[in-house]
Amino acid sequence: MLECDLIMKGGVTSGVVYPNAIAEVAETYRLRDIGGTSAGAIGAVFASAAEYRRQTTAPGGDTMAGFKAIRSVAKELGTVMQSLFQPSPPFRTVFSIAMGFLDRSSSAGPVPPFLRPLLVGFWWQWSVALAAGIATGATGALSGNGWLLVATVLLGIIVCAALALGLVGLTLVKLVAKDLPKYDFGICSGLFQDNPTKPGFTDWIADKIDLIAGNVDSAGRPQTPLTVGQLLDQNIRVAAMTTDLSSGRPYQLPLKARLHLFSRTEFSDLFPERVVNALALEENRFETDTPGLPKDLYWLPVDRDFPVVLVARISLSLPGLIQAVPLYRFDDGVRTGPDGQAEIRRCLFSDGGISSNFPIHFFDALLPARPTFGISLGSWEQSRHGDERVVLPKLWKQSSNLPIRPIRGAVGFLFAILDAAKDWQDTLQSLLPGYAERIVEIRLDGDHEGGLNLNMGADVIAKLSELGTLAGKKLVTEFDFDEHRYRRALSLLPEVEESLEGFSAAYDAPRESAASGRTYQEILTEYEPKSYKGNSPQWRREVLDAFTNRLATIGRDAAIAQKAPGRRSVRKGETPAVEASLRLIAGTDRAPKDMG
Repeated sequence: MLECDLIMKGGVTSGVVYPNAIAEVAETYRLRDIGGTSAGAIGAVFASAAEYRRQTTAPGGDTMAGFKAIRSVAKELGTVMQSLFQPSPPFRTVFSIAMGFLDRSSSAGPVPPFLRPLLVGFWWQWSVALAAGIATGATGALSGNGWLLVATVLLGIIVCAALALGLVGLTLVKLVAKDLPKYDFGICSGLFQDNPTKPGFTDWIADKIDLIAGNVDSAGRPQTPLTVGQLLDQNIRVAAMTTDLSSGRPYQLPLKARLHLFSRTEFSDLFPERVVNALALEENRFETDTPGLPKDLYWLPVDRDFPVVLVARISLSLPGLIQAVPLYRFDDGVRTGPDGQAEIRRCLFSDGGISSNFPIHFFDALLPARPTFGISLGSWEQSRHGDERVVLPKLWKQSSNLPIRPIRGAVGFLFAILDAAKDWQDTLQSLLPGYAERIVEIRLDGDHEGGLNLNMGADVIAKLSELGTLAGKKLVTEFDFDEHRYRRALSLLPEVEESLEGFSAAYDAPRESAASGRTYQEILTEYEPKSYKGNSPQWRREVLDAFTNRLATIGRDAAIAQKAPGRRSVRKGETPAVEASLRLIAGTDRAPKDMG
């Protein structure tokens, strides 16, 4: 088979478009590296599980069984979508009210759908307010004075309304200020709350991964969770983004460095028992008697031992809706105790979309050997797009081609700030030649489809699933890999040439232009470093300096060719105008090493 990588964008319920898209691509391509964020991470783990099943199916077996199971997920979501999001007890009323506001299908009826939970959920607040209002109005009735009766009735109405708003407001303030932090800033844990026959989304995801992968016992029941190592044994890599809010940085999952601990009690509130049992192995037990720390800490398994379900769940923690995942690590900046040991502090891992909602940079190579397809989610506007809901661009776009969307009101202004801050890098990266033509965009009507529309009906979900089917077909039938490779090279190589030109200029700069009085060649070969002292003078001279000289030579030739009339350079050719530059950037999946 042909091979490809696949990346999917985050979007909560918008992920219903992914199952059929994945299955369509898998009819033609063997999936190698698969990644995403949030809902895209769920699609990624399902796709990796299906590919694992294909690679481990015995000869004569149904190699597409995993992908058939993925297609059935789309149909199943039509009946279970809303039940997957089960609020923790303190938030049930607020969740029901929010669902009522989202229920546009019945809001036009005589009774708005949010009214009943609003009245029932805050019954005692309304009762106290009503009693106070009646008591106030009754004083006028007892006086026998008509004017006083009218005045006290009006006053009673005002007292009733004011007291009701005040009591309900105080209840909401308590929920936000006290209860929400206690539940790590999410009203849904992901586990079932009352009825185990109605799983929460984490229960459901955990079981689906193993069922899709065929990782079950003789009775067809999931047991030990599928791990990243099992995928790697079949040349399958899965990745997702998450955001450690406490450290102010993103991570790429699975985690690769043994830095983090977890509390078994806290994880039992977030993950099914069989997952917690697989994580909380006795050899990973971390003994501590530090006051304020849980007594049931364990080292979190990393790399090959990382369960695949954690890749999805730690990436899927939409603030406010889904609880963040707590982990612990040593804070090297704070040392306590007589031995000077670093203090262990609690970190909250939240949604990957805070850092990168569409990590199209995953699995990137300077010159790709196989395509890395992207499935993106966009907004559909009838006036702008007509009936075109799925598009695979033939050409790239410049940033000036981005749609201009009006900003309405203070809330819209705040969301525009948030979206621009977190998405600008992904947005601009997706426009470049060598990127744009491998990203299929599925456009959704945000008022009724995807996003936070948790109460989408089966008909809407079926429609979105068909859009996913169309997206997969477009990638398989319309993508031209040779054209893609040519465009990628022509967008990359001029930037390489320009960067090497700047490299040679710095490398060749004379002593007098350097503040230290040393050239770069002297720095690399003669300077006595304060770090990395293990690098021998021979290695620095014969390897490091020789390599930089070769790079500088290319840069010098490029500089001459760029300036000299009649000389040819890469940048003088017919190359695309690219809004990009080469630079050393921090990675989110690199395991820390000793700094020496």
